[in-house]
Amino acid sequence: MSHPLVLEVAKLSQGYIRRGGKRNRRQQQHRMLTFADYAAANGAKTLAEIGGKQVINYWKAHEHLAEKTLYNHWCALCALWDLSGKAGKPPKPTKWTEAG
Repeated sequence: MSHPLVLEVAKLSQGYIRRGGKRNRRQQQHRMLTFADYAAANGAKTLAEIGGKQVINYWKAHEHLAEKTLYNHWCALCALWDLSGKAGKPPKPTKWTEAG
């Protein structure tokens, strides 16, 4: 059985994939669920417990990914932030902040 956090993100993102470009929205949902699975494996129990620290740790664990892929993951996290009602945007990958 999936972790409650992953189920929470899946339920929250279900309406998101119904609108817009279907293939892209499904990919974005998959990235959201991948992040939720990573956060759950590292101790987060609900979306309320997820913040910048978890996102930074996610970037550190995935720094091997290409810049374009990191950008796509960041866009998915931005959508998750909007869906969950969190203020602002999630931290960007360090590859971007170093490059400017």
